[in-house]
Amino acid sequence: MSNYINQVSDSLKNHISELANNPCLFLRNPNVDFSRKRKIDFKTFIGIMMNSGGATMSKELLDFFDFDKNTPSVSAFTQQRSKVLPEAFEYLFKSFTDDNLPTTNNYHGYRLIACDGSNLNIATNQKDPETFLGT
Repeated sequence: MSNYINQVSDSLKNHISELANNPCLFLRNPNVDFSRKRKIDFKTFIGIMMNSGGATMSKELLDFFDFDKNTPSVSAFTQQRSKVLPEAFEYLFKSFTDDNLPTTNNYHGYRLIACDGSNLNIATNQKDPETFLGT
């Protein structure tokens, strides 16, 4: 399982790098945004977003930058976030899932993705004994 986790992790890093090779496709002002050297460049921004959990942004930044005293501020992060179009994450999601999830194993034509251990809730059908648990 560890090898699989490493493969998926490497795949995500590769897709982030691919996205970062053409950031102008995903920026509000491609000629200006992310043109100056900053602590949070485009690739770093995407990495932070993909690694963020449920903590405050301040804590997420500290975690990402290993509690470095030069960790960027939440304001700096927010300013960078405003420059990126939502299509960047749509592209990343689609390219990553296309490479890492088989399309042949679908549930009624849908690709299921779950990483939090949650259950899939489906509608009950009285004619289907596998889904209908009578009361």
